[in-house]
Order: sequence, then structure tokens, then C-alpha cells
Amino acid sequence: MEPLRPEDPADIGGYPLLARLGAGGMGQVYLGLTGTGRHIALKVIREDFEGPQALARFRREVATAERVRSRFAAAMAGAGLDAPPYWLATEYVPGPTLRQAVARHGPLPPDTCLRLLADLARGLREIHAQGVQHRDLKPGNVILAPDGPRLIDFGIARGEGQTQITQTGAWNGTPGYVAPEVVREQEPVPASDMFSLAGTVAYAATGRPPFGGGRIEAIIHRTLDGEIDLDGVDGQVADLVRRCAAKDPAARVTPDQLIELAGSPPGLAGDPAYLRVAGTPHPAPASLPDAVASGLAPPDRTRTIAPAGGSALRSRAAVIAAVAAVVTVVLGSAFVARSVLTDDDRGPSANVTQSGGPATGAEANGATAAPEGTSPAGAAGADGRTPEGLLVKQPTADFRAMEFSQSDLTCLPAVRPEDEALSSQLQVSAPRQPHGDDTVEFGARFKYGAPSGYRVAAQVRPPGPHGSAGPGWVHSKPHPYREDPGVYLTYPDDFEGAEPLRQGVWTIVWLHVHDNGDAYYIGCDGFTAT
Repeated sequence: MEPLRPEDPADIGGYPLLARLGAGGMGQVYLGLTGTGRHIALKVIREDFEGPQALARFRREVATAERVRSRFAAAMAGAGLDAPPYWLATEYVPGPTLRQAVARHGPLPPDTCLRLLADLARGLREIHAQGVQHRDLKPGNVILAPDGPRLIDFGIARGEGQTQITQTGAWNGTPGYVAPEVVREQEPVPASDMFSLAGTVAYAATGRPPFGGGRIEAIIHRTLDGEIDLDGVDGQVADLVRRCAAKDPAARVTPDQLIELAGSPPGLAGDPAYLRVAGTPHPAPASLPDAVASGLAPPDRTRTIAPAGGSALRSRAAVIAAVAAVVTVVLGSAFVARSVLTDDDRGPSANVTQSGGPATGAEANGATAAPEGTSPAGAAGADGRTPEGLLVKQPTADFRAMEFSQSDLTCLPAVRPEDEALSSQLQVSAPRQPHGDDTVEFGARFKYGAPSGYRVAAQVRPPGPHGSAGPGWVHSKPHPYREDPGVYLTYPDDFEGAEPLRQGVWTIVWLHVHDNGDAYYIGCDGFTAT
């Protein structure tokens, strides 16, 4: 728990806020209190997170959370879907995430891993029986409560009959835990959760990422073609994890089979090793005065508790009706997009995406001469539009030398983006197979939207080492970012002075363009022309 900040509201939906619990890709998570004194986790989505796709995704999360009834999942308590701020309340589950516990205490012993495997399989069996797939099972989405594990964050879960809210060619999940069929076919099945379970328990047993670290594209490659890392793991645990991690979903064990193969071990509540890493939860403040006395809430906060069962707590029928009214947009595309997620443990419901562009290296604060093919930009015009001439504010040699690598689908050398938090949500797309046409289409979008007035441009670099602003580098005009469908461009049509496509590996550098024409790096992509 963290103290509330001055800008935080005093209450949400009539529930007083006692503390901050964490932040996710969609917004902030607070500790709240019901009129009957029950603690709840309140997820409040960001003010700029109001595009039709974003709201449809949030409403689907509410619908999914509402239908899940399992002792292994945090139960929904209420939701506010009618007007901003939009929010979702679930039961507050005290305890660390599995990721936090392993990072703090090291790998779990074999017997504990076996019990964890069986308990999480029981949880998946229950939610699958209710027609729901979790789709993002990972160590950061498992809370180690004193009485056993809980699955949390159904932000990208999907129930039967729900429309997939993902752009064609994109997929949701966390690299190292997402199943191969989700990456290849973009269509998860219940067995996909079993693959994610394998990675989660492999991490618990080793303290290492199940398919290694490094660049996201390399992790994905090892997930598709490599073996899960079980070096040093107990033989029985390793065998069961491998059965869950089969590349073919039809070859994976089901939750029932896994529980039987594990020998139906007793639950984790009585396991001393589990209780040691789960720890004794820090007691949550019982009231707003307690939160003020403990320094979690400002002294000037007033108590505004809604009566139990009041308007703040929406009925199941109301939630279902609100969700049924959502209309989602089906987006088409002729090229393959990649959408990937980091496994940051940013709080009880953290869920963010990572762009194909690297995010390490020197910060770029100064200006440099514009690359060939661009011109310095003046102030914004009288109509408020961004000047079409860009000044790329990226002085580092790494930025000038950066090129796309087709072998591991990333850009090297690494360059730090202007805004790492926003760039971590960037989804970039370009053909992943060698491209033989005269034109090529590619795009970029942020998973959870961008700030109002955000403008994006692309710099395209033809094949060949340059070491500086090379011949043939061209830029698109700045384009206002639209959440649906993002920014999509065609080369060479949208790039003045562009040379025709020729054989080799091309690099696409995505830029955030400020009102005065200054452009900053936000991500990188590329493709191979034949």
C-alpha cells in the first residue's frame, strides 16, 4: 500500500479511498471500503482512456469479472460504467504476487511448486467451466493469499460469446507466458492457459523467466521453437510442467488430468514454505480515520461511505445490460502486426504492452541537425497544426546507427524512447515475411491510447549501413493519433522524395512530433523487401 496523493479523489462510486495499491496500463488501483467495512480493490481507468475500443475492452473486463465465481479468483464487488471515471471493484486480496515473493525469497521448494501447480489448475478448471479464459496467467497475476493463491487481472480475459477486441494481426499476452498458438493464430483456446500455467510454475521453481530474458522478439522465438527452462527443477514438477508446455495445444494436459497426475496434493494453506513466502499481510486500515492515522490518507479527507447495497454497488443484471450495449469495431489489415506485453509487476492489475523498439541506452535531451531529407521546423501555424518539416531531437550515435534485424525482429543498437511508460504500450506492425510488392503498409498504435493532441510520424531508412543520416532517409508528415485504428502509412506513397522499394532490410523509426515540429523517438520496426 502507498499513501494517497493530493490529486487522488476522496471516493469512487461512493466508496471512500484508503490507499493506493498500484498502477496498471489502464489506470490506478486503490484500496476502498464498503459500507459494511469490507475492503475492495478499485480499478479506475485513466481520464484519457475513453476511446471506443478502450471502453469496450474495459466493459468486457467488467463482464468477465462478473461471471467468474471461483475460490481461486478475486470476486467482483461492483462497477461504474455510465460516466467517467469508469471503475471496477473486486475483493481486496492481501498478499504478495508470486513474482514479488520469488524475487524476495527465491525459488519455491518442489512440494510447494507441486501444490501451486495443482491449486492453479483447480482455479483454471473452475473458470473454464464458466466459459472464461484468463489469457494472461503469469507470476504477476497470481496473489499468494494466506489461504491459497488467487488469480487476478482479467483485463484481457475473454468469455464465450464475447467479441475479440484486438486489431487483426495483433495478439494479447505476456512474452514468455503466452502460448505459441496465440502468437501464430491470434486465437487463444482454454489450453492456452495451461501453457501460461507451465511458465508461471517454471518461474516459481527456478526464479528465472521460463523462456529466458533479453529482447522480446528473442523470447517469442524461444517460445515458438525452444524448450522451457527447467534446469535444476525436481523431476516430477519438471515432467508436469513439460506436459503443460507442449507446443501443440491438443497435446497439453487438461486441468483435471494435471490434478490427477500431481496426486491431488493438499492445498497451500497448510504448507509452511508457502506461508513463509506469502508472509503475514500488513493489516489494512479498518476505516478512513485509521487510514489518516497511519499516514495513508490525507487528514482533510471526509468519510463518504455508500450504504451497503446502495447505488455504488451495481447489480449483475445492470452490469450485463451495460456490457451488452457495447459495440466493438472490427478492424481489418493485410499485414501481420505484433502486440506484446512486458511482465512488469506494477501493482495488482498491471498490464502493459512493449513496443518492438528497444528501451535502453542514453537519454536524448539535446538537438541535432535534421537528417537529410528533413528541414528544421518553426513554430506551429496559426491553425495550430504541426509544421510538416521535422527536427529530429536525437543526437546519439546509437540512434543514427539503429537498424532493424530480420533475424530477431528488433532494432539495434538500443535507444531509449522519449516516454518509456507510453512507449511500453506501443504496438508496431509491418510484414513479418519477405515482402515482394511495390508498396508496403505498416502502422503503430498504443494499446491504451495516447494523450490528447498526440502526433506521430515515421522515418523510413532503406537498406545499407550509414552511421549517420544516410541517403534515402525520408519522413512522413505528422499525423494526429487516432485510437482507432492508430496511424497507418504506405511506403513510398506517404513519403515525399522516397526511393522505390529495393531488396534488403528496411528500418521504420516511429516519432512523436511536438507542436513546434520537434520529433522524438518512440519505437522502431522494420521489414525485408525482396
